[in-house]
Amino acid sequence: MEYIDIHTHPFKEYYDNPHEEVKKWKEMNMQYLFVNGTSKEDCIELLDLCKKENYLFPIIGIHPTLSEGKKDGKFLASIITKDVIGIGEVGLDYHYDDSPSKEIQKEGFISQIEVAKKYNIPVVMHIRDALEDAYEIISNEKYNDMKFVFHSYSGDVTFTEKCLKHPNFYYSISGVVTFKNAKSLQNAVKIIPIDYIFCETDTPYLAPVPMRGFDNISPYVSYTYQYIAKLKNISEQELVNQIKVNVKKVFGV
Repeated sequence: MEYIDIHTHPFKEYYDNPHEEVKKWKEMNMQYLFVNGTSKEDCIELLDLCKKENYLFPIIGIHPTLSEGKKDGKFLASIITKDVIGIGEVGLDYHYDDSPSKEIQKEGFISQIEVAKKYNIPVVMHIRDALEDAYEIISNEKYNDMKFVFHSYSGDVTFTEKCLKHPNFYYSISGVVTFKNAKSLQNAVKIIPIDYIFCETDTPYLAPVPMRGFDNISPYVSYTYQYIAKLKNISEQELVNQIKVNVKKVFGV
């Protein structure tokens, strides 16, 4: 069985030699790794890294805590290549007091959505303590023909029910779903159809049980697949197969 991790950060910030690191991960039952950007620096870094291996796919974006408003979209437009399969991780993060203002973050988010719209690629979203504001933006009918993926989805059942009315919203589930205190998320995942689900690690963060407390690596995504399969009372192989279909449909990979 081979797995896909749609959200990982194998950067020099965390690893001495990211290229050697991903080659090790590939040997551990990985099919594809989607490398997501958060800053100008690591967007440029990941574009170079992804050229080196055919199982690495670039997703570029400026994280909301680093947003400079409309400049975010302009920067992405200046570096985007035909190989880029998505815009991310972008969005809204109201958790920290020292982050850019809500207005700046919204400007940055929308400017990056517009790049995705122009190139007809999906948006991978980081949304923290801001689900309703994000919903207001992405549910605008002018974006109905776009695909939005919630990275490390955190919505409860009520919010999920509202989002499921939008056939262009998708849900990427991280190792958080395996945590003992994640009952709200677990209940939400139960009602999401498997043709709308992805799995991710957010490496080097959010290691799933039983690896919690260790630095995460992309191959640990297998624990999240296994957990979700049990949660939804299906075989792990069925979930793996369906996510491959989802990846083709949403990312064209």
